[in-house]
Amino acid sequence: MEIPVFSIISLITEILVTVSVLVIIYKAYYTGVFMRGFAFFVLGYEIMFNISYMLSRVLHHLPEHHDSHHEPFELGLAIFHGTFSLIMFIGLVIFFLMAAKKYATGENYFAKHPRFTSLFIAAWLVSVFSGMLFFYLLYV
Repeated sequence: MEIPVFSIISLITEILVTVSVLVIIYKAYYTGVFMRGFAFFVLGYEIMFNISYMLSRVLHHLPEHHDSHHEPFELGLAIFHGTFSLIMFIGLVIFFLMAAKKYATGENYFAKHPRFTSLFIAAWLVSVFSGMLFFYLLYV
């Protein structure tokens, strides 16, 4: 089966976005420096590539397996991943806006809220890994 180029690009960019988010949080947590410009670049990049990819998949869904239907697990995973990823993106926007505001006042937001920061990272990784699993089930 041939993997759509946009799907491969989206997978790669989602990994790059995830690494970027983790670096931004790590650096801010340990140094007290929030890379505001880079954080907002990452948000813009996420909108341009990954959110637009998800939207294109919803609007122009074509079954990858023309001779069969989607298995219930694949369908459930697609619904979970699409919904949860959108929630996590909105969460990332809010999280970074709150962090930018607090770091601008000198407060180490991530260090002050380690449980919330850890919970966010864990949820973000669930979102990313569910997308990787979905990619794997469809194309590998």
